[in-house]
Amino acid sequence: MRSLKNWLALATFLALVGCASSPSVAPPPAASPESALFTPETGLTNPQRLSKAIALLSSGDNTGQAKVELQAYLDLVPNSKIANSLLAQINTPIGDYFPAEFVAITLSNGESLSTIAKQYLGDTLQFYALAQYNNIANPGKTTIGQVIHVPLTSKAKAFIDFKIGKGMDTSSTKQDHQAGSEFQGQSGGELGAATGIEQMRLLLTEKHYWGAIQAYEQLDPANKLNDSDTRALIAAYRKSAIDSAASNPLLASTYYQQTGNLIANSGDNLLALEMFDLSLQLNSKNEISERLYAGLKSQLTDTYHRDASLAFRRQELEKAIELWQKLLLIDPEHVHAINYLSQAQRLKNKLQRLE
Repeated sequence: MRSLKNWLALATFLALVGCASSPSVAPPPAASPESALFTPETGLTNPQRLSKAIALLSSGDNTGQAKVELQAYLDLVPNSKIANSLLAQINTPIGDYFPAEFVAITLSNGESLSTIAKQYLGDTLQFYALAQYNNIANPGKTTIGQVIHVPLTSKAKAFIDFKIGKGMDTSSTKQDHQAGSEFQGQSGGELGAATGIEQMRLLLTEKHYWGAIQAYEQLDPANKLNDSDTRALIAAYRKSAIDSAASNPLLASTYYQQTGNLIANSGDNLLALEMFDLSLQLNSKNEISERLYAGLKSQLTDTYHRDASLAFRRQELEKAIELWQKLLLIDPEHVHAINYLSQAQRLKNKLQRLE
């Protein structure tokens, strides 16, 4: 019996020693979510890459992809103010980027994070940081009546103080457009230089046409374009129209309409008419293009017919024929032009035979 007890004691001791000396098996570490790897899209031009990054940030689709596109863009355009600003917004914790103090405002019709960033923060492209500040996943989707917290930066404070001084409502964006225009004039255009004309010019310089168009369409009417601005915007709208014609004909129609407006303002009515015609080819229901096309067509045909008739009476047959031919390119069924052109050509042939 004793031997059995001794054996059991020894077995128990060995079992305990074995348990104590055997290595403990630690539970596997919790698997951390694998970070997604992003690579820049191949085959993009510099402007296309910047546009892609801004579009991704605007829609809230993929910040990681937007970041690598911006980094790839900066490898080739290291001094880009736009790309550096957007990358800083991505990389900087929002608590460090903006002050904690804020003012709450309510969105009115036609306002967005971009317009708030323009008026209050001095930079349209700070829409992304503003979205992060407000925990808005998709910066491009806001609604009328939505409350937005605007960080009280020095520019925001100055703009709000201006509105208070004017007795304007500081709890909504209803009077922001008017206030912004007056504020720019009072401050010597400091805010406007960062958010209006200069912002548009910067985007045009970097050939970011979509952004430039957005900046231009948010300009106060008081802002005057110079000839260089107009030429650059015409190129931006025309290129955007060509690029979107197949995928979005309605948008392309609007772009051609805006191209025609700018060209008409620069004085080339014939080319403007061509742009309105292209707009109607893409969207026959574009009422604005239809009205502008009809008005410009009437103006041009009247002018050509008047000038051609004067030239004909002065026996300037070559000039008269040229003008009536131009008229008939616009309006092939213009009866007076057809008849007078025929007379001018017959008279020209007769005079040539007499020579």
